[in-house]
Amino acid sequence: MTQAMPTPAEPAGLDFPLVRRTGYLLHKAGTLLMEDAEQALAAQGMRMRYFYVLAALDSGLSLSQQDLSRLLNLDPTTMVALIDEMEGAGHVERRRNPSDRRRYILSLTGGGREALERAGRAVDEVERDFLAGVPEADRERLRAVLGELLADRWPRVISCE
Repeated sequence: MTQAMPTPAEPAGLDFPLVRRTGYLLHKAGTLLMEDAEQALAAQGMRMRYFYVLAALDSGLSLSQQDLSRLLNLDPTTMVALIDEMEGAGHVERRRNPSDRRRYILSLTGGGREALERAGRAVDEVERDFLAGVPEADRERLRAVLGELLADRWPRVISCE
């Protein structure tokens, strides 16, 4: 029986059926990338979900805790505790939504923007290192393909404006 030549997704000598599963490869690559990013952020005293909230709030959208919970797929109770922590650190502020006094609009503070900038540089470096063996054109294509796959799968985020 002849063995097929390994594809780029099947390293030579690796006889493991999951390497032919796109979902597994996406999961494995994502897991490894997030582990590296978590380590880089931990050096700054930050966790990945904290970074995600900072980055989401930098979008310019008027987001509530509920919006962020849906967008980032975080449990609402976890989100409340995280926003409490971020507010205590001076990175986020809550303001009452003038059209719905039960909701808060979240925004970054100056300190939050500085923390995001530092954390963003660390995450950028991790991504550059992780993808160093992939030509830039392929990295751009990978981002484009992932964007296409996710285009209609994002949760609806309700603006508080």
